[in-house]
Amino acid sequence: MTKVKKAFAWLFGNFFSTLMVCWLPLLVIQNFLDTGDPDSWDYGIVILMFVALALMLVTDIITERRKIAKKNL
Repeated sequence: MTKVKKAFAWLFGNFFSTLMVCWLPLLVIQNFLDTGDPDSWDYGIVILMFVALALMLVTDIITERRKIAKKNL
């Protein structure tokens, strides 16, 4: 149980912004699939939401790698 707590502490400590926004694409996809005839705005919002999530994940990974590199110096 302590390993699980440490894993969640590490995950929320290093990838907090990504984890707090990861549910937004699910809402966008649900709305996208719920509409009968999606238009260009629906496609654009879905694409932009996933691009934003990917960028947040990449910045969190870069930040974590910099922390590790700084710690190892």
